[in-house]
Amino acid sequence: MCGRFTLSYREARILAAELVVPVASLITYKPRYNIAPTDPHWIVRSRFEDREVLPAKWGLVNFWMADRKQAFKSINARA
Repeated sequence: MCGRFTLSYREARILAAELVVPVASLITYKPRYNIAPTDPHWIVRSRFEDREVLPAKWGLVNFWMADRKQAFKSINARA
């Protein structure tokens, strides 16, 4: 997992077309240039035959972690 990433499309409609999701689902979208682990951000998932966009926290939570707040410790996980 990399340390940081950007999502810098200027318009939500262009991002929606790229992700093949309804533009209405990105109503609160704004470009971000420094997204770090554990920051809330968008994910895309398949729901039956459709794709949907949901807010989520980016990070890896291992099954053995007692507290989800420690997800930042696993940002450099390898397969």
